[in-house]
Amino acid sequence: MNTGFYKKKKFLTKKKLRILALSGIFLVALLFYFIHAYRSMDKNSRVYANMGESKLPYVYVLMGEKKINPMHGYYQEIEGSAVRNSIAVLPADRKLELLVEPKKNTISSAHYSIRSMDGTDLLEKDGEAELSKEGETLKLILPIQNLIAEGKEYQLRLSLEMGENTIYYYSRILLGKEKMAEEMLALGEDFTRKSFSKSEARSLSTYLESDDTMDDSDLSHVNLHSSFQQITWGDSGMILDGEPEISLREINGIMGMVQLRYASSAIDENGNTRRFFNEDNFVMRYDSQRIYLMDFDRRSTEIFDTQKFRLGEKNILLGVDSTEDIQAKYSETKNFYAFSKGNALYRLGTGRDLTRIFTYLTEENNSFRGDFLDHGIRIMDVKNNGDVDFLVYGYISRGRHEGYLGLVFYTYDNSENTVVENFFLPLMENKEELEESLSGLSYHAGNKMFYLYYSGTVYGIDTNSFEVLSLVSSLKKGELASSESGQFLAYGEKDGESELSKTVVLRNLKTDKSQNIFEENRLFKVLGFIEDDLVLGVTLPEESSEWNGQGEIPVSEIRIVSADSEVKLSYKKENLYFSNFTIAGNQLRFDEYSHDENGYHYAGKDSVLSNKETEQGQNVKLESRQLGNMGKNYFLPLLGKSSESFTVHSPEKFSIEKAGSIELAHEKSLEEGGIFSYSLGHYRGRHENMESAISAVYDNFGYILDGKQEILWNRTDRPGVIIGKTREDEVTDFIAEIPDARTILSSDKGKILNLYGVSLNAALYYTAKGYPLMIRIDGNWELITGYNGSQITTYVLGGSTSPRLLRKEDAAARYDTVHNAFYAFLPG
Repeated sequence: MNTGFYKKKKFLTKKKLRILALSGIFLVALLFYFIHAYRSMDKNSRVYANMGESKLPYVYVLMGEKKINPMHGYYQEIEGSAVRNSIAVLPADRKLELLVEPKKNTISSAHYSIRSMDGTDLLEKDGEAELSKEGETLKLILPIQNLIAEGKEYQLRLSLEMGENTIYYYSRILLGKEKMAEEMLALGEDFTRKSFSKSEARSLSTYLESDDTMDDSDLSHVNLHSSFQQITWGDSGMILDGEPEISLREINGIMGMVQLRYASSAIDENGNTRRFFNEDNFVMRYDSQRIYLMDFDRRSTEIFDTQKFRLGEKNILLGVDSTEDIQAKYSETKNFYAFSKGNALYRLGTGRDLTRIFTYLTEENNSFRGDFLDHGIRIMDVKNNGDVDFLVYGYISRGRHEGYLGLVFYTYDNSENTVVENFFLPLMENKEELEESLSGLSYHAGNKMFYLYYSGTVYGIDTNSFEVLSLVSSLKKGELASSESGQFLAYGEKDGESELSKTVVLRNLKTDKSQNIFEENRLFKVLGFIEDDLVLGVTLPEESSEWNGQGEIPVSEIRIVSADSEVKLSYKKENLYFSNFTIAGNQLRFDEYSHDENGYHYAGKDSVLSNKETEQGQNVKLESRQLGNMGKNYFLPLLGKSSESFTVHSPEKFSIEKAGSIELAHEKSLEEGGIFSYSLGHYRGRHENMESAISAVYDNFGYILDGKQEILWNRTDRPGVIIGKTREDEVTDFIAEIPDARTILSSDKGKILNLYGVSLNAALYYTAKGYPLMIRIDGNWELITGYNGSQITTYVLGGSTSPRLLRKEDAAARYDTVHNAFYAFLPG
């Protein structure tokens, strides 16, 4: 046996292994070098931008010597509800006085134009404003021509020429009601100022309706039902910090809305200074003898300023706020979480490092400006390496996109301590309208795709190439739904104009995989999600051609399916149909209807409750407790060991190297229709019927608009007594068209409103305005022609010419038997 061969082979094998090992080490080192060099090169080649201070000046309306209605500037030309912030009441000579605080800007000229509220009629174009300098400010006078009608709203656009740029400012204007506006503004300001002094505030007691519905330990939300103690800031010793910004938000008929935004501060029991941003909203009704305060609502949020007293051994003190204004989200491994408060964003790690990622306030300038409240932040994702993806949306008041409405998608890069701008998306909606769109769908798939629902279309945006894909279009808001996480999207494939679909697409945006839900001889309606479970309405094709009194097509089955299309629940009731669905948490609520040869009949309400416990998931749990003179305060848990000391820092830079701007092509016409609710100075939502719209804002004395910005309903603009006339001849044609009025039916003669389900008290608004209000009951049409505090007057069409008086309580009970199936006619 030749053993030398085997020894030589073993030696060669060892030699080869050593060579391979050394080669491997060399390759790893080389790879590490190139990666490090690339990262260094990438870091060195990045383009950075400073957020900077706000540059665009405010413009104010002058009413006497008082500055009101602060307007911020836009580079965009916008219209409609996006600029429904304030209204200026013109004096009798129609000369509107404005005041500009130019900062460092040089304004060479100013022009204005006036349009109808729907934007179709141009009444005055490129009118020239008179400019005069008064100290550090610039006064403008707009000599508006005699082309506007008294008592009618118009849209004003002011353009200021500043160097090479034209900056636009927007307001509504109204001729008349100057005395009413002045008195309402004075009452609102007086109320707010007096609330800081318990002795001066005694005169406010006559407005209060104190009861046990409000939490008297909570400074974040106060209204007329709060105690005198809470109206006057409890035991906090709160003081006004600077001058408030005062706005006339609405003036319609005898109703007015006034808003004050301001900063305040207080010293807690340990001697720490706590600062707040506040917003007071007032709803008033005007009478020649006095002004009635119908509603008052104060919202306060404490500014989180990373002072040492906030950083304890076991938690972080956020302070005073409402839970709906605080977001907090973990990474998957829970070694980081991000939270937003006071329109600023922070991130905490297990090493007790706290980073203030984003805010429009700075250490150098933390003074109050109302536009700090006009943007929102949405946390998209917190990664295990400490990176944070987030959106800033609404009015952008600082940085390179200042003066635009839209959203910016950012990533906080933890390794570089840099905020990276991914893309900017200009959108013609304000903060609250964009919140509604984002609640329809906003999801970052964890790869390169970002998904968004906007104006009837679901978009997919490639965050690397900025390519925009349209996944599905021509969808109304109620025709699609996304899960709570945003990962799952469902919509019906359109089949003509029907709201029901033969096929529902259930799409997993994280995996980019879709499945079709289809069943022979069945039609589907997407109702929403309970967590990740899809809720569907199911019915037979032969049941899909008739709608109920509310204008909906009811379904005969409720079906809940999992993400893999497994049926978890099939809910049916013999001879009953379901519609008017709402989902709150893990509960589905709906109305029930019976059906016969005369159509659908309201049968009551019901609900389905999921027994699945709501998972905390990546949401961080908030805790609250009472803290001395500051009342209820909120806390977040700390990460890491309590013995470790805190470090607080901010991003070094903002990177714009990869930033892109994206334009969306969308069909605006889809959103021009519809019913829109407002209350307490804010947009509340888009609705499919008048009942849901009025229900959303009734308690806060709100109002409803159509797509042309015209009032459809206003709770406050209604006198206490109305004596009307029968007017049978005026409603004959109106009655013939009622069967076609699912929600709003418009014609040359006017609008027919379907008020199905609206309470008698709310429906009497139309009687107050002199509009025909009708209901079919006992085989007859009844016209409601008048009312007072205790009775209504009705008239049976085609019957006796004598009016009938009914006690309000009796009439309400009687009309409730047909579920308040009212119709109103608004003449054109």
